[in-house]
Parts: sequence; structure tokens; C-alpha cells
Amino acid sequence: MLTREGCQARQERLRQRLSDSSLDAIVLVHPAEIYYFTGVLLPESFPGQPGLLWIEAAGGSWLAAHSDDGEPLVDACYTYDSDLGGTINSYLRTQLGELVVERLQARGARAAHVGYQREFMPRMLAEHVDKGLGGAATWVDVDEQLHQMQEVKDDDEIALIRKAVQVDLAAYDAAQKAIAPGVLELDVLGSAQHAAHLAAGEKVFHDGDYQSGEDGGFARNRPIEEGELYIIDAWTTYRGYWADLCRTFSVGEPTDLQESIFNHLRAFHDRVGDYLQPGKDSRECARTMDAYIREHPALAEVGLGHHGGHTIGLRAHQMPDVNATRGGIFEVGNVVSIEPGSYIPEARAGVRLENMYLITESGPENLSVYPMEIRPQR
Repeated sequence: MLTREGCQARQERLRQRLSDSSLDAIVLVHPAEIYYFTGVLLPESFPGQPGLLWIEAAGGSWLAAHSDDGEPLVDACYTYDSDLGGTINSYLRTQLGELVVERLQARGARAAHVGYQREFMPRMLAEHVDKGLGGAATWVDVDEQLHQMQEVKDDDEIALIRKAVQVDLAAYDAAQKAIAPGVLELDVLGSAQHAAHLAAGEKVFHDGDYQSGEDGGFARNRPIEEGELYIIDAWTTYRGYWADLCRTFSVGEPTDLQESIFNHLRAFHDRVGDYLQPGKDSRECARTMDAYIREHPALAEVGLGHHGGHTIGLRAHQMPDVNATRGGIFEVGNVVSIEPGSYIPEARAGVRLENMYLITESGPENLSVYPMEIRPQR
């Protein structure tokens, strides 16, 4: 999990931002941000018990949640009963809201200006916070400030990303061994998921694009066919952090065209060091990638079939992304997925190859060192 030292450093940076913006406190409700600052990862899916984190610019903090397990980095943790005999209660946010009112009033909280997550704050919880503060607070959205903080990764975040990548690569080991004409796409995915759980040593999320002969899509109850290219864009989350990689494999012996396209796109990864540098604009990388792909005669008309990549971490897609018309300036500490891809019917259906890179002072470090071979390795 995230370390207490890392969470403490992030809270200190957050408090400085609050002070600089003349905010008295911030209220956070998304599990990702609660985890980022406290080190406790609340469930986002079933049963999805909600929580609320209160951090004051002056130094106080507390968490309201269904449990105080995990030693969250806060001054106090307050809990509500999320179930009765194992049956999840129907109005968890109502319970959370009532607890928040009680604690704000009991603590005598006063805040004239409160930061909040515009994208995630339910109206009901905002009303409860207002009630607990006496209805006098001005609300200021801080979504962009939070996004900016999360673009540059701390050491404890990078450690979790490295582990997520290794789990993802273990899934590729199993997927390659399963690929053969007549095998169901669902069976390839199942083999990969099993390997991911074992590599992590715990249950993890693993899924992605597992359709053969297509440029993307979830695995189907469909046999793989001889002559297709099988694009596997595999995703793993490990303890809250994402890995997003892609390899393309031939089903049977590849055609000359398929192998030529594969080799052309693979070679772009030899050039990424020119673009993944601190101070470089991510849009330059996307434009150059598109122009490079079009140098292949069969791809001259189609070029890059989607974005060229994206920053990744607590969420699968963060900023700056790698698009021709949208992006930003790379910084030390960004973790970036770079994924040249292009698709034509003659190739049944095309090639996408994706690595994850950590931007350092001296250039990119490939976090996903792993063979890029068109033929599955057994």
C-alpha cells in the first residue's frame, strides 16, 4: 500500500495549496483521493461503502468511513454501520452524511471557504457538510489542483506501479501460451487473469482488449481464427495503481504484411527517448508518432488510429495525455503509456504496441521491459 511517509508529504503539499488558495479546509469523497492522502483504500465497487475525508489547512484531519482498519493517516477516524448481519444497508450515504454532521458539530468546525471535488461530490453529502458547518461556507472546486498533484508520482506510488506492471506482464506470459487457432477469447482472458492473481499474491483486477482480429473490445465467447492478429491491451490494478500495456500476436504464422507493420510500429519505441524528456510537449510526441506511422506504405492513409498514449497512475488515464491537439509538458515523475497503433483490414486487423515509461532527469525509464515479438512465445 501507499506509505505513511508518502501520505504525509502529500498532505503537506495539499495544505500548502489550500493556504495559497485561501481555503480553510478540503472535503474529499472519492476513494482514490482518500487513499492518496491517507493510505487506506476504500472499496469503490460492491459493496462500495462511501467515505469522507476532511483536511484543514491549519493541520487537523479526520476520516468518516465504514471502518477504521488500515491505520489511516488522520487525527481521528469515525465509523458508521454499513451492514446488519452481513446485509448491506440501503442508505449508506445518508448514514455517512449524518455522521459527518455530528462530527463537524461536535468538533466545532468552522470553515468559511471549503475545497471540494466537483466531479464526485454528491449533493446530499454537500448539504450535510453545509449543515455541520452552519450553512455559511463558500465552496470552491479543486479538481484541477488535485489532478496536477497526481501527475507527478512519489516513490511509494512508483513502487506500486512497478508491481502492477509485473503483474500485467505475468498475465501476458499466460496469454501467449493460450493463443492458438480455435481457442476461445474468454479462455485466453481466463488464463491471463489466473496468472495475474498468482503474480500479485492476491485478487486483482485484470481485463482489457482481448478480442482477436479486432482493434479492441472485451473477450468474447468466440474461437480465435488462423491468420488474425491478436491485440491484447491488458490492464491491471494493484493496490489502487494501474498498469496499461499492449502486445500484438499472430495467430499462426504472420503474413509478410503483418510482420512488416509490426516491425515498423515496434521501432517507434526505439525513438521515444527523443520525446519523453522533461520540458517536452506531449503533443509533439503524438504528431511525430502519426507522421512516423504513415511512412509505412500500407499505413500512409490511416496513420495513428487513436491517441499516442497517456499519463497513468491512480487512474488509467491522467494528464498530460499524448494527443496531437491536447496534452501538456512532461515533468520528472510522470509515468506515461506510449502506444503506437494502426489498423487496416488487410492486416486482420492491425498492430498496437504499448510500454509504460517513467520520465526521469536523464530521460525515460522503460518500466515494462518485455519482449515485443509477433509470434507468441511458448
